[in-house]
Amino acid sequence: MSTILVIDDHPAFRMVIKMQLMQLLGVEEVIEADNGQTAVEMARVHTPELAILDLDIPRISGLDVIPRLRLAHPPIRVMVLSGHDPATFAPRAMRSGVHGFVGKSQEMKEIMRGVEAVLAGYDCFPADSNEAEAASGLNALSAREVEVLQYLARGVSNRDIAGRLSLSDKTVSTYKSRIQEKLGLSSLAGLIEFAASHRLVD
Repeated sequence: MSTILVIDDHPAFRMVIKMQLMQLLGVEEVIEADNGQTAVEMARVHTPELAILDLDIPRISGLDVIPRLRLAHPPIRVMVLSGHDPATFAPRAMRSGVHGFVGKSQEMKEIMRGVEAVLAGYDCFPADSNEAEAASGLNALSAREVEVLQYLARGVSNRDIAGRLSLSDKTVSTYKSRIQEKLGLSSLAGLIEFAASHRLVD
């Protein structure tokens, strides 16, 4: 019997995925978490075979929670199910140690195929995602820099970013300057335009 952990902060979406897992794949036990910290605790207690993970979750972000899930339960396999652009985020997820990346915009049967593949021990990633990321210039940014860029593009202040990421204001300012330098952009408007054009924000 497979146990699957669904990590997403939208209850309605978790319910849909849970129903599909039970009806289409015959999964008997689906546990849920709406934030990264709870997800790690669930992984430790319930030892699921698979975690289906959204990247935009509170308390511990998606990319940051991946190694913690593996530490809590080393055999766990992880599949990212995200609304973010796969060309941008699939390579980063892959480097973080996940076994698959499927977009939320895919049809449900495609999502379930991805789940089946990862559960069966295969990797499931979009084709050519590494090449797409390299061409965009995003591969120059670290995962934390991408996270800061996303907050900046959403209009979040340096102070609020610092609070959400447990950083100092000065560190956030340093990240911002480093991002601008790496991308060759001199203004916040340029960062916002870059983030929007690369689908880093909704």
